[in-house]
Amino acid sequence: MSAPTIGYIKLANTLSIVSQKQVTGKLSVAHGNQEWQLYFLFGHLLYASGGLHPTRRWYRAVKKHCPDFKFEVDQLINGQLWEYKLLQTAISDNQITLSQAKAILRTIAEEVFFAIISQPGLTRRWHPQKHSTSQTTLSLLLSRREIKEALASAKILSKSLQDEGLWHINPDLVPTIKNRNKLLNKEKSESFLKIDKLLNGKRTIWDITLEMKMSLEVITRSLYSFEKLGLIDFIKAEDWLPPSEKFNLPAIEKSIDQAKIACIDDSYSTGFLLDKILKPLGYEILHIQNPIKGLALLEEYKPDFIFLDLIMPKVSGYTICEFLRKTTTFKSIPIVFLSTQDSIIDRTRARIVGANDYLCKCSCPEKIVEVVEKYVNPKYSTNESKTTLEQTYNLTLMPVGS
Repeated sequence: MSAPTIGYIKLANTLSIVSQKQVTGKLSVAHGNQEWQLYFLFGHLLYASGGLHPTRRWYRAVKKHCPDFKFEVDQLINGQLWEYKLLQTAISDNQITLSQAKAILRTIAEEVFFAIISQPGLTRRWHPQKHSTSQTTLSLLLSRREIKEALASAKILSKSLQDEGLWHINPDLVPTIKNRNKLLNKEKSESFLKIDKLLNGKRTIWDITLEMKMSLEVITRSLYSFEKLGLIDFIKAEDWLPPSEKFNLPAIEKSIDQAKIACIDDSYSTGFLLDKILKPLGYEILHIQNPIKGLALLEEYKPDFIFLDLIMPKVSGYTICEFLRKTTTFKSIPIVFLSTQDSIIDRTRARIVGANDYLCKCSCPEKIVEVVEKYVNPKYSTNESKTTLEQTYNLTLMPVGS
């Protein structure tokens, strides 16, 4: 029995039990370091969230069903279920209709169900909770029939991808152009311009399906054909900031023009936390989890600063640093090791292979910002950065992940 089939059966049985018992609360479903949350009211589905990109998913669903919906900053709601509460506010203010909101909720539920049943092993845990029982809330609930329909759609989609041999391509990945000249020779100029715009390293496969208004199967099939020809790569991407955080970021006067920072680390969590620390300060971050395959991307990206992990599969950070220092492009680019190891030997060897500095991954966010600004923008005020960090994310006690 395939992994999607097993995942579907487990989830379907769990949802059936929740519906039959008509319980209210949150169902947490987890696999590895991923977790999804399904909120229920009297056995009906209130909202589905979690996974790698809950904010991206919400924006996609809103754009799909309410492309003209523009919410105001004063409508933003912090905390749990902000996405759902924002929809409720939009209904109350007559910005969107009840049917549009339900369509958004169904689309989100289908994507979450698809992600859950894609996993080979799942753990499930029930958390009793109280939820609002307002008239709007009751009107937005997805019934048992609608839950079954959303789950069936997710199953059909997963089976279609599996039958076509596309199951290994996660739609949460970001396709990037690996060989632009070869792709240009293969595609006609008009087609290439469209592809070049879409595969800009910022859109996931799910995002591209919305932009192209095409099915996930068709988009994935096309991308797979490009991958087999060596024209594109797939990389992981971080989620977007929730609007409550995005609009509340303090304004910062920057003397830098979107300085580019590359993070070469096989751990996704390190890149994600660097995003949280540095993006609010105006830095652009590139994640490279496969240093060997990512060197071409690094050449194209031309970063102003490089964070480099020490211990990675197949190749060490020392080897990568030594190689970069022998190239013309990266001969003088600041390279700082960011590692869980922090011995005198490690630091000495880092200097020998050409690193500018060395940080332990347990370093506080202020230290991360300080070392970046030391090499990228020394005139920028570190004290101002520290204040911004504390106001924005309260990161003073949060170390960078391993």
